[in-house]
Amino acid sequence: MSAGPDRIRAWTVWLLTRTLLVVLLMTVESGSFSDLNYYRASLDDLGTNGVGDTLAEYPLPAFLLLAAPYALLSLAGSTGGYQVLVLLLVLLLDAGFLRVLLKHAGTTIPVAAWLLATPALGAISYARFDLVPGVLVGLALLHLVDAPRRAGLLAVLATGLKYSPALVLPALAAPASSRSRVVVPGAVAGIGLVAVSIAVGGWDRIVSPLAYQGDRGLQIESVAATPAMVGWALAPGEHRIFFAPSLAWEIDGPGTDALLAVSTVVTVLLVVVLLALWTLAWRRLPDPRTGLPAVVWSTLGAISAFVVSGKVLSPQYLLWLLPAACAGLALLDGAERRRLGRWTVALLVAALLSHVLYPHVYGALIGEHSGGSIVVVAVLALRNLLVVGLCVSALGAAWRTIRRVPRRPRDPEASRAS
Repeated sequence: MSAGPDRIRAWTVWLLTRTLLVVLLMTVESGSFSDLNYYRASLDDLGTNGVGDTLAEYPLPAFLLLAAPYALLSLAGSTGGYQVLVLLLVLLLDAGFLRVLLKHAGTTIPVAAWLLATPALGAISYARFDLVPGVLVGLALLHLVDAPRRAGLLAVLATGLKYSPALVLPALAAPASSRSRVVVPGAVAGIGLVAVSIAVGGWDRIVSPLAYQGDRGLQIESVAATPAMVGWALAPGEHRIFFAPSLAWEIDGPGTDALLAVSTVVTVLLVVVLLALWTLAWRRLPDPRTGLPAVVWSTLGAISAFVVSGKVLSPQYLLWLLPAACAGLALLDGAERRRLGRWTVALLVAALLSHVLYPHVYGALIGEHSGGSIVVVAVLALRNLLVVGLCVSALGAAWRTIRRVPRRPRDPEASRAS
């Protein structure tokens, strides 16, 4: 992106939109502060509960990330400003990603998309830490061509914070010429994170996030829960919406066990699709520059498949997709950029619908049923249909872009050896 006025305009818009987000967080969307308050309260009890039982739903590196500002404030003598400090750090991360986009982008499109991204989703973008792994994945994509070692490290760090970014690693490692430079440092970093996690929290602390997710029921915003939510909207007496031990709102009633089973089946099917996609990419992609469209679409397809197939879908999950989409817009050109531009617009609409749902009309989903509940469930269903469409289109685009790359010739030395 050109220097001068365009950059000044970008930073001006960033300052205005992010100021608006902070104002929203402090006023009409202050309910989003609940997670920051939860982090603070959990860390207050660290001395009693220990590392193993503090924020055990998150991987140990995520616990360390959330505990670092608390520790700094403790050294200063007071932890009262924990939420404010976390908010400031997330704002710095947002600004840092914009700075990198300005450096890599050849047009204003990816910058404009990022300027719209967090405002579309709302104050929850800053009240939860999902922006961190999302930005790390975006940065990994941006550095794949020029610094594949750094790309591997960034993706592994993102995985250490949330586990789900592990799904982007096979695509990043697919191009043959940079594969070892992605895999080796990534593996070293991964082993280091596991070692630190075991040393600080023990083995149980590594598997606790997986156990936590496995024990959860059907969260009301998930794609799998959509038929049950429609049923609740039309006949509220047949279903029950309740606040579960997982600290999320879940639904049970007729058909919910079957919907959970469907979620599992869809997950398995999508894993099969992703394995086929990754296998093809590893066979065909010669280098990261040639394979960039395939890597970008495979990354978006894998993350959106995780979002679509799970029994939980919180609005902040879109933060795993938004930075990667903006990074892709900075990397691609021509028809692929136009296709990704349309995809990103649909993603921003999904984020905006999520923003409407939470926190503004969420009470109509979890409170006493009313006439407005039907309208709100319709918005929820529309958002979920849109997310499913994004997943299908990203996987389809990944498959097409990989297939367009000519098959790599076999190594003649290897052929003679065989």
